[in-house]
Amino acid sequence: MVSSRARLFGHASARTFALRVLPMLLLLSAAVAARPGGGESYHGGSSSSGGGGSSSGGGDGAAAGLIIDLIILCIQYPPLGIVVVIALIVYSRIKRTQGAGLKEWTAGVPQNQVKPQRPHFVARAALDRLRSTDPQFSVVLFEDFLFTLYAQFHSNRPGRNLEKLSPYVAAEVRQAVHDDQLQSVNGIVIGALRYVGLTQSPFHVRLEVEVEANFTETRNGKPERLYVLERMILARPVTARSRPPQRARLLDCPNCGAPLEAIRGNVCSYCRERVDDGRFDWMLQAIHCVKYEKRPPLLTEDVVERGSELPTRVTTGVHQRLAELGQQDPAFQYEAFLGRVKVIFSELQIGWSNQDLMRIRPHVSDNLLQYFGYWFDVYLQAGARNVTENARILHIDLANLISDNVYDAITVRVFATGLDYTLGNDGRLLKGSRNAERPYTEYWTLIRGRATRGPVRTALQCPNCGAPLKINMAGTCEYCQAKVVTGDFDWVLSRIEQDEAYDG
Repeated sequence: MVSSRARLFGHASARTFALRVLPMLLLLSAAVAARPGGGESYHGGSSSSGGGGSSSGGGDGAAAGLIIDLIILCIQYPPLGIVVVIALIVYSRIKRTQGAGLKEWTAGVPQNQVKPQRPHFVARAALDRLRSTDPQFSVVLFEDFLFTLYAQFHSNRPGRNLEKLSPYVAAEVRQAVHDDQLQSVNGIVIGALRYVGLTQSPFHVRLEVEVEANFTETRNGKPERLYVLERMILARPVTARSRPPQRARLLDCPNCGAPLEAIRGNVCSYCRERVDDGRFDWMLQAIHCVKYEKRPPLLTEDVVERGSELPTRVTTGVHQRLAELGQQDPAFQYEAFLGRVKVIFSELQIGWSNQDLMRIRPHVSDNLLQYFGYWFDVYLQAGARNVTENARILHIDLANLISDNVYDAITVRVFATGLDYTLGNDGRLLKGSRNAERPYTEYWTLIRGRATRGPVRTALQCPNCGAPLKINMAGTCEYCQAKVVTGDFDWVLSRIEQDEAYDG
């Protein structure tokens, strides 16, 4: 006997079933960042890896209902049911095989040992212990180095270009990723960077880093935008020492600082040292592709905030370190620092809503700027614009303070609210609400040069010469020509992390 549900299914449901099954086929589509810095999901998959915010939920019940409807469809309309079942099987196989093109990237550790689920992340503060043997080590500069190395690694994958990175990329990795079909890799944007493991033996330091990124690969003249989640394993001798700050963001001869072009084979033509054996600096020993997805970001999928209800992660001793910073720089006032956070927050909201990267440029580091630039391009190509209207900070919690010989870095948790919606070029509302505010929290890290002293500035002026704030895309003041986005003159925003991703 056919159930009442089957009797009600009818001809109209049969005709519209394809429309109902589409959400199932698109269940893994991307939901991307809405407000400045993320807040929903950087990669936007059906499950979050932590770096970009929350994941889309509620799929299990919908999928169960679709399965029931599919069974009924097969009973009442066998030809149509068979077509839909075949389509689902084909789609499922395609999803399982996505990423096969990057499996050869694995080098150094068997791929079956790489687990895609979220690991126990290592707090950035744990890296500070490297200063016990390397007093010049700076977490801020090291992250700049990681960004540079990652971007250079991928942009040089085509052809044999990776050979020039032999001081920083192990030979087995260079061989493993060689791809004759690959013509170019560009548009590389890192959306999240997390520390997974840190071990130190009497001889070596080994660091495992997880990176979420987007970039465009071109094969046979066809560009394709990709989302990837990768694990990088880097190592260096315990005896190695950090390079001077002016070289920390560059890839050069790790011994003498000569340009990479000076390296002939594995020997630097300036210092005559062999530089491909990892004696002098960090070397990429392995890279594993955990996720590889060919898909454009969706800009119209609402995702529930995650982590806002969690208590603030406050690092032990942070208030004492804040007091020590005040003793070292009597002009520093925490309340004025919070005022600068609020100014940066306001400027970011205006720049984001108006897709004005120049408005954001004076207040963020180079690495954070490229993240904003990527999303501006995504919205522009989609003919859409995200608006954060009436955005305001409710309160701010102190979370952490790390100091080294180069930088002070203060992390605060920002509690904010405001309207958050996406418009099409025709003014149509694509996502969000023009009326209901969306509260959220994020962890912001601001950096300032360790040698910098003086009151925290809140005026929109060049922190070096005091002229009106006119900063070009290189981060240089158009009046005094000083690069003011490095933190050498005042606090700049270098990192935005979502609640469930932040580990201290």
